[in-house]
Amino acid sequence: MGESVIDIAWSDPVIPTVENPKWKANVKKQLGYIPDVLIRVSASHWLRETLLNILLVKVKEFPRHLSDIGSLVIAQENACRFCYGVARTQMKLFGYSDKMITGIEQDMLMAELNQKDRAFISYCRSLARSNPRPSKAELDKLLNSGFTSLEVSEITFYIARYCFTNRVATFISSPLMYEFERLSDSLWGKLLRPLIVRKLRPAGWRSNRPQGEYIGPFPDIFKELEDIPAAAVFQEGLEGAFSSKVLSSELKVMMFAVVARSLGCSYCKRITYQMALDLGFSDEEFESFLSTLTSPRINNKEQKILAWTRETVNYQTELMQKRLKTLAKEVDDNVLLEAIGVASLANSIVRLGVLLE
Repeated sequence: MGESVIDIAWSDPVIPTVENPKWKANVKKQLGYIPDVLIRVSASHWLRETLLNILLVKVKEFPRHLSDIGSLVIAQENACRFCYGVARTQMKLFGYSDKMITGIEQDMLMAELNQKDRAFISYCRSLARSNPRPSKAELDKLLNSGFTSLEVSEITFYIARYCFTNRVATFISSPLMYEFERLSDSLWGKLLRPLIVRKLRPAGWRSNRPQGEYIGPFPDIFKELEDIPAAAVFQEGLEGAFSSKVLSSELKVMMFAVVARSLGCSYCKRITYQMALDLGFSDEEFESFLSTLTSPRINNKEQKILAWTRETVNYQTELMQKRLKTLAKEVDDNVLLEAIGVASLANSIVRLGVLLE
């Protein structure tokens, strides 16, 4: 990236805060603090639960230092100023030096890292960017570098989960956490660092639902992730998104189909095609819909949401936030929030499809 993420222009929030004392209390209990983004998504039950649970997910299979580095690299590739500032500050609180952080940001340390670390960072950048989406050769490179198949599955899930949080925060234009970003260099931050670090390290999250009960869309992806219990966060997110009545089923399926086509995921294209047929689409209607992003099945506002969805795959932050400001004038807050959630989820699920290459 040419421009530093820290210097990226950042818009005012496109979604207002909604007072929900019970939800705020739950967030505070689970995280120890209340990120503004979790308050702005509170009007959507499935989205707020998915986002909170993703923040609670803990890496188990691959080294923790790589998860710290990865959060910064992925936020950088997704040009999410909100998540980038948080990730950078967390790394400093975790004890990483400014020199090392800058080296990671500018790819200056790659020669000094071992083969596994280099392969990990390269894969993080490639899958987050997905322009083009990583090939099987890149997955094999991880395996050849010494990662196990289980580790590769968790790494892929880990990247997808950050792509989700990056997009939600960017699309909403969540207010930047300047006070938190100053914490690592403050006197209080230095004195209380051990306590702060304990709060920043998630205790972990696991679905209350027994494994093997998932019957939702994209089942083969979750079969590949069956040994990663935390992947159920996306299963529950999908179930919540598709059971929500805010957006039509036709629009949601086509949002996923547009992302699948844009990213070139053959598996996700097959699944969304079948989902469309189940809704009554014909072959010709489905192909026409994908090509033109128009259909008698959706209204003019929904067509604008669908056109915007295609842009969420590879976006420029400032232009995307301006685009959302325009879209916000066309639809109400609940519809816009739901569209943000579904588009973010689609971008993550389709990226997980790389495991089936």
